[in-house]
Amino acid sequence: MIVAIDPGSEKTGIAILRRDGTLVEKHIIPSASLAAVLTNLQVKYGFTHIAMGDGTCHKHLQGVVAAWLAKQIKTIAYALVDEKNTTVEGRRLYFRMTPRRGWRRVVPLCLQFPPVPVDDFVAWIIGQRYIQQQGENV
Repeated sequence: MIVAIDPGSEKTGIAILRRDGTLVEKHIIPSASLAAVLTNLQVKYGFTHIAMGDGTCHKHLQGVVAAWLAKQIKTIAYALVDEKNTTVEGRRLYFRMTPRRGWRRVVPLCLQFPPVPVDDFVAWIIGQRYIQQQGENV
């Protein structure tokens, strides 16, 4: 299992993926609770990889992840992933996975923004990029 993280200053997207890139679950969490969420996910899934986007807010949360990893007995692979254009891709993925309702059905997608944050979808994309980068090493 792989945990993918879209770091943010206030909120962070989390996605749990299988090695083939399929989504197990995704969430948007307060950034301050990242270490506790990682602990809960480790107990629940026993993941072996963490992939974090290298966007503007990653440096603070990279320290949180590094401190969390230092406390672990089991070795967990950790890597930064290029986050370029993931927000745009996350918006597209949101609209592909979420049926539009009401007036949103008639307005072209190019003129719309998702009505909710898409950090969890972005984390999923980061996880898929990580799998593509690593190939069979995941």
